[in-house]
Amino acid sequence: MKATRVILDEHENDVDKLEEAESWLFADAPARAQGGKTGLPNAGTSSDEGKTMRRCRTLAGLDDSDEK
Repeated sequence: MKATRVILDEHENDVDKLEEAESWLFADAPARAQGGKTGLPNAGTSSDEGKTMRRCRTLAGLDDSDEK
């Protein structure tokens, strides 16, 4: 709030002047990207729950052959 008041004071408490001088303050926030920088899921991830579980078991050093 303090910073906002200082900036507004610098523009004579006129919101229109502030918007004209500092338009970035009034811009819509960009949409948050999903996934990595490309917008795609991160490499090595799986959307299949079974594949994900097998991968986790492999990384943990567990053998899938003992499953019933």
